Amino acid sequence: EIFQGMLGKPIAIDTLGGFLSWRTFNFLPVMVGIWSVVALSGTLAGELARGSLDALAAGPVSRRRLAIEKLGSHLAALGIVVVVLALVTHASIVAFGTLPGDQIGLGPVLAQHVWIYLTALAPGAIAFAVAPVVGRGTALGIGAVVLFASFVVNGYGETVPAFDQVRGLSYFGLTAGHRPMAGVWDWPSIGVLGGFILLAQAVGIALFDRRDLVVPSGGRQRIPPLRVGVAGPFTRAYFERLPAAIAWGLGLALYGLVLATSADEFVAQLSKIPQVLDMITRLFPDADILSVGGFLQLAFFGEAVILVALAAAAFVGGWASDEGDRRLEMVLGTPISRVGWALKSGAGVFAAIATLILLADLGVIVGAAIQGESGLDIAIGVSVLGAYGMAIAGVGLAVGGLTRPSVAAPVTVGLGLGFYLLDLLGSILRLPDAIVDLSLNRHLGRPILGDFDTVGLVICAVLALGGLAVSAIGMQRRDLGR
Repeated sequence: EIFQGMLGKPIAIDTLGGFLSWRTFNFLPVMVGIWSVVALSGTLAGELARGSLDALAAGPVSRRRLAIEKLGSHLAALGIVVVVLALVTHASIVAFGTLPGDQIGLGPVLAQHVWIYLTALAPGAIAFAVAPVVGRGTALGIGAVVLFASFVVNGYGETVPAFDQVRGLSYFGLTAGHRPMAGVWDWPSIGVLGGFILLAQAVGIALFDRRDLVVPSGGRQRIPPLRVGVAGPFTRAYFERLPAAIAWGLGLALYGLVLATSADEFVAQLSKIPQVLDMITRLFPDADILSVGGFLQLAFFGEAVILVALAAAAFVGGWASDEGDRRLEMVLGTPISRVGWALKSGAGVFAAIATLILLADLGVIVGAAIQGESGLDIAIGVSVLGAYGMAIAGVGLAVGGLTRPSVAAPVTVGLGLGFYLLDLLGSILRLPDAIVDLSLNRHLGRPILGDFDTVGLVICAVLALGGLAVSAIGMQRRDLGR
């Protein structure tokens, strides 16, 4: 019940199809879903921010058709990827399915990949629906929260009582009975999920069709009397990122709080399985795994890493929008140098990441206190996520400063996902250690358990501060542009 959180409930794993369905495909919608969220959150909102839709919408093409065609291009691309994956999977089963019961027809394989297509598309559809109103960065955050919350709530529903109460809201939980490669079918749940996706896409198209072609800003905001948010590049960059930082931080805090308050249930379940307890003791010989910190290291830290990476990418994208939307030209008309702006605004991005982590720390501290434990050591371990987020943000700032702002956020997202997938799949694919160790995630240690990787923290500091310095140098040497 505890370790199926990452892989889902095993069904017919004594067969090749059941094993593949459980070991590989149950987590695949998360990886593909990240691409879907990133792409669909910017399909319309990103174009709006760049101003490229103004010229298109002025032509003899309706805005509704424009939105449908933009959406259709992503649906087609995702469909091609999933179909190719299905064909490769079937070919692998034909080639390596040598035991009785291993052979599976193409029909069940395609049916399994229909589930992958829809579950990967669902969070992206939600991001697409809200993007015309809230903008790309916030839509990306909403889609990411829906994706990971749905996956985690379903995976740990049987272990965490609070998750079990809302498990019916998880689309992974809704479709958990559809595993055709394992011989289990549930087309009604697939139909319900498909209908929800169509509804979300229709909402996104309708909102885009009805609103002005301006960048969503959340409405008019009154400038505070003290003007703390416009005192300089640092405060401006920080306060512009602050609402998103609070939203991401509260999400992580709630996640950590729920897991921490469920640690006693984790210990009770684990104590019933002495074989698993012995295995964990061998993996973590010097750690108190039967504690709030131990549970959070297993169930919280790994998922929080990718969420922090996505948040960092959103903050870097906001930083890059100053130049992309031509606001920087006006700012540099004041008595401030390019280097000064780059250093201070980049520091504002780091401050937003620190705020996110501070809120997450508060969540785990409260959760540990409810369990009767001190959460200070746990919070220090969680703070390592801040160093990681600043590191990949520093790389994004460096690339954006050296080249062009439009690539800063994609580089940050790509780096975060690359590290995550390399760490996750490296051992499964039996890649050489020299390649797997390129993932920064491998050098974070197990900080919630008190096992800090000093070299990894130094690397994070070098990437963050070095990236900020390179960004300033690049901004000084190149022309401004999109």
